[in-house]
Amino acid sequence: MPDYIIISLSILAAATGIIGAAFLFVRGHNDDLARAEGDLANLALSLQERTDGVFQSIENVLRDVIGRIPQACLKAHEFDGFAASQATKAILVGACHSLSQIVRIDLVNAKGRIVGSSTPRPMSDPIYLKDTSYYRALATEPSLTLYLGEPMRIRAAEKWVLSLARKIEDTDGKFLGVIVATVDLGHFERIFKDHLRTHSQAITLYRRDGIILAHSPHSERALGRRVWRPNTPLQRLIAKNIPTLIRDVSWIDRKERVVALHPLAHYPAGISVSRTVSELMAGRRLESRMVAFFAYLMDIGIEAATLLGLRHVRTGILRAASESYLSRHDVLTKLPNRLQFVEDLKRTFLASQRSGTDFALLLLDLNRFKDINDSFGHGAGDEIVQTVARRLRERLRKTDLIARIGGDEFAIIQRPIRNRQQVIDLVMAIQTAMRAPCTAGNTEIDVGLSIGVAIASSVGKTSTELMKAADVALYAAKSDSSSSYRLYDADIKDARAERRALEGALKSALENKELDLFYQPILDLATNQMWGCEALARWKHPTKGMISPLQFIPTAEESGLIGPMGDWILEEACSTAMTWPTTSAQPLKVAINLSPVQFRSRDVLASVKRALEISGLPAQRLVLEITESVKLTEEATATLKKLKGLGVSIALDDFGTGYASMSYLSSFPFDKIKIDQSFVRNMLDSPDSRAIIKATIGLAKDLKMSTTAEGVETEEQLNALRLAGASQAQGYLIAKPMSREAIATFIADAQKPQSKKRDEQAPARAVA
Repeated sequence: MPDYIIISLSILAAATGIIGAAFLFVRGHNDDLARAEGDLANLALSLQERTDGVFQSIENVLRDVIGRIPQACLKAHEFDGFAASQATKAILVGACHSLSQIVRIDLVNAKGRIVGSSTPRPMSDPIYLKDTSYYRALATEPSLTLYLGEPMRIRAAEKWVLSLARKIEDTDGKFLGVIVATVDLGHFERIFKDHLRTHSQAITLYRRDGIILAHSPHSERALGRRVWRPNTPLQRLIAKNIPTLIRDVSWIDRKERVVALHPLAHYPAGISVSRTVSELMAGRRLESRMVAFFAYLMDIGIEAATLLGLRHVRTGILRAASESYLSRHDVLTKLPNRLQFVEDLKRTFLASQRSGTDFALLLLDLNRFKDINDSFGHGAGDEIVQTVARRLRERLRKTDLIARIGGDEFAIIQRPIRNRQQVIDLVMAIQTAMRAPCTAGNTEIDVGLSIGVAIASSVGKTSTELMKAADVALYAAKSDSSSSYRLYDADIKDARAERRALEGALKSALENKELDLFYQPILDLATNQMWGCEALARWKHPTKGMISPLQFIPTAEESGLIGPMGDWILEEACSTAMTWPTTSAQPLKVAINLSPVQFRSRDVLASVKRALEISGLPAQRLVLEITESVKLTEEATATLKKLKGLGVSIALDDFGTGYASMSYLSSFPFDKIKIDQSFVRNMLDSPDSRAIIKATIGLAKDLKMSTTAEGVETEEQLNALRLAGASQAQGYLIAKPMSREAIATFIADAQKPQSKKRDEQAPARAVA
């Protein structure tokens, strides 16, 4: 085809493009409004899912508590006694602490009186809740099982709350009482606040009858009032209980608003998201139409090539665009990938050097992402990644760049920056955004981020050195439990290089028998005699001296050395226990911690059998301690039962530090509960700690388990534990951990007759 024909057709195509663009400008108003309405509807859907998930989490806690009521106690004459017991107090305290949004949980009997509560303070006078809307509704309506109460203000705590109550029925299906969770409304308002992006935007949680339960921006005058005026379209649409969009003059500011309504899936409530119509249209026209204009011209150009018979041009353009995009973008989040990011970082670095401007590199890593995938599935993991990507994007400027550079890793180039404070402000904004849990399916999951930051002007001469510096800072942040971010400076050491060196030294220590076991005595509070000892691993490095177990045990777990180390600890501790005098009626026992990693990756049953066989120690003298981080799968439970079958005792360590402890106690018949030292340390000053300790001891007695209180350091603590009924105590007051030789002397002295010890003025005062 002659060139002049192609040129003529090109001019015709361009003219057609201009005419088409004119139509786009005319059509722009409706398109902008439609997109804005779609954004509101999507936000309402997202918040509906998240809010529904919060209520489901709270209801699951209430269901769990109800499920723990024995059948024999589901009777009017038994329920009050069960609700007031110390065992029930422990369950309610643990359930209350399981979710940060729960303020308290109460059990209410059929007469409307509170008979059990998670609050540590005893109730001096009976408290009746007959006048509450949730009690009246649940007590009088047979078909109603759940009720959302109205907002209330707790003046003493300066916070707004609402009640989520669930009916409790007796064995005959009759009304027995109510369990009610008092929920902090601030939790919902914080979630909503994170999604407020414009001046006029408002988010409301409403009950199906129109009562406002939570509102952001926060407005005390709004809480408890109705979201609609009587006999209005908004009232009728809420009554239909279906997702919808409406334009209406709002009660918020008497302005016309676009309102997206989305009812909750499982609860009589809904989410309303609105913006003023005037704000929706401001500032959107030019940008959206320019983008549409150029896209339209490109489409015309491709179509023109097709009309000219140059189909290979169309195919080549589309294929090249697709391949180029996919090779440089992450499919899941649509963000640039590592390849694109590295190229952009190089360009940014060179441009920064030429212009004299500065920029910052932030590397971000999700905490415990593998655990999320293992616990909730990879589908949930993908949802979490998409949510995090969205939240990060929303905190950035147009000049900044974000990329997904790994499975749970993101990178941000903040450009340009004026000073260090501007970088810290962005980090703080990101941390604030991540305080709200992410929703995957119907589950709320707390997701933390570790952030490493390097500022270009202060680090290195190349983009590669800048990347390495940010990576070192990131690892330092992940290793520091007190801070979720670190800015790189020359004093930060490469912790991974140190860990690799530590791993090598630990391997040599195992081979060269540099590790040692120390033994901390445990006191029997009933007899005031030694019950036994806990074996604790110690490592004296040839050049670094004593290295804390908090440092080398995680290294052993990460490197796989925990397997052989655990076997050595079992064999060494059992052999040492066999050397202890057994003159008392109750032979001394030895307690050994099992690492969760050791439990997963090792045949623990075979290791224990071998240690008992080599040492000759009777199985009844061995106590194995596990924490709730050991997941009680069918296989794990079967292994524990086989260990108990040998005669070995199983103890639950660090009890009270997680809600899972409650389900643990019902999943496996433990022999002992170890009360975490954090509660013992605070028991004299904290009513909550005292209540938890007392409730735990009562619960253990009901379940025919013994208790050991850890971290006892004062006589006052020891006396309080005796009065509370603890079985044993362990801590510096009784004795510090000591070597094999020292513990033998300590035991021999402790078993001397009382008169002889007084004559010799023996120092073993705690067991005298």
